[in-house]
Amino acid sequence: MYMMSISQESHQTIRQTYRRLMKILLVTVIFLFPTIISASNSFYASALNGFNEENFEKAIKYLEKDIVFNPKSSESYILLGKSYEGLEDQDNALKYYEIAFTLIPHNLELNYLIGKVSYELGLIEQYAEQISNLEILCETSCEEIVKLKDLAE
Repeated sequence: MYMMSISQESHQTIRQTYRRLMKILLVTVIFLFPTIISASNSFYASALNGFNEENFEKAIKYLEKDIVFNPKSSESYILLGKSYEGLEDQDNALKYYEIAFTLIPHNLELNYLIGKVSYELGLIEQYAEQISNLEILCETSCEEIVKLKDLAE
């Protein structure tokens, strides 16, 4: 009988401790979540400032932090690509444009950017593929397809 009451007391203590820990965890998550979101927004804003100031290294630094919090942010990947283009690093620019493309393949500007960098890198098949994509996406002639075709002239 004595053993049973100790066991019941132990289970009760464990349950109380578990409930307390869960409350602490819940409160922590509730207070940290807005901080994480605001930090992420701050990273993108700082990156955009750096990009606009043509401080591409700064933009890249903040964008790499931003994609940790927002791995599906096509805007961040596009701005990373543009930042690498600003540093004349076409290989990395194309890498980030292609990541963004997996998220938003119907974006006209992105199809143009991939085609432009592909042309600059001598990837003519990929360049032609982007022209084909734009011909499908643009019901009539659009600015992006005209600019992309002008590269080859």
